[in-house]
Amino acid sequence: MARAFAIGVDVGGSKVAAGLVHEQGRVCRRISLPTPHGQGAAAVIGLIADMCRDLGANEAADADSRLPVGIGSPGVIDPRRGYVVTATDTMPGWKGTELADDLRRATGRRVVADNDANAFALGEHLYGAGRGASDALYATVGTSVGGGLVLQGRLLTGAHHSAGELGHFPVSGPGRDVCSCGRAGHLETAASGPAMAAAYARLTGRNTPPDLREVADGARHGDVDAVTVLRQGAEALGRTLAGLAAVFGPHRVVVGGGVAQIGAEYWTPLRHAFHSSGLPSTAAVDIEPAALGDDAGVAGAAALTLHHPTPAHDKRGTAPDR
Repeated sequence: MARAFAIGVDVGGSKVAAGLVHEQGRVCRRISLPTPHGQGAAAVIGLIADMCRDLGANEAADADSRLPVGIGSPGVIDPRRGYVVTATDTMPGWKGTELADDLRRATGRRVVADNDANAFALGEHLYGAGRGASDALYATVGTSVGGGLVLQGRLLTGAHHSAGELGHFPVSGPGRDVCSCGRAGHLETAASGPAMAAAYARLTGRNTPPDLREVADGARHGDVDAVTVLRQGAEALGRTLAGLAAVFGPHRVVVGGGVAQIGAEYWTPLRHAFHSSGLPSTAAVDIEPAALGDDAGVAGAAALTLHHPTPAHDKRGTAPDR
């Protein structure tokens, strides 16, 4: 039986967000602190442990009553072990971390860990824009590009724990830079926030890329270069999602993350590219913004444990209890 509450933790390269989450997805308390990524994995684990103690300050003292913890983490995560298989330089020293075991020892709590985009997908699927769809494709676009895939009610993890790594889908087009994984020509090099900001800097002759919010504001006020950059990034994502929709046939596609909050300047070319690039049947697929905002990662991380009392990952995926 699912517990009424759990602690959800969304680990990012710049911040760690944690919250006390009800089983219906409501985030009751929130904490957000800078990620001490330059200090190594032990410092990050220590910070998360402190946040868990703060969020669970009013629980009973015995170990059996301690709230379980779900963690959404960057990198390829083995969800059976809560182990970081691979990670990029955005989290130095993160690769090889026994995330679930280390935090379990630090807190005495049951811990479940998975990729952060999978946690986002699970949160939106259970509580947000994907609710009611048995088959859905999820994308999160911000500093990086991530994704998750739910088919017939199962969150796919894949044989090598990397299902849904949308940002590393090979694309042609405007992406020029080397991806965070070390290879070129991936969607992340065209569609992520930093990629679009870098493209704007190239077009305008700037030495350093601006904040993407400046680019978005420029597009709203008719800056042709800003409009071009947002369109190219949105089209790259839209075409990729259309191809995946042709392969997997989802009822719904959900896009979240900071870039997805830009507005019509981003969503109009995204929807056009999605509906015009795929099969005719793609026209019947809804492509919608995520509904949970900044709470998606935290709520989804908590759902990893609230709706998986015993982790049941296999080569097909994981079926969330509803």
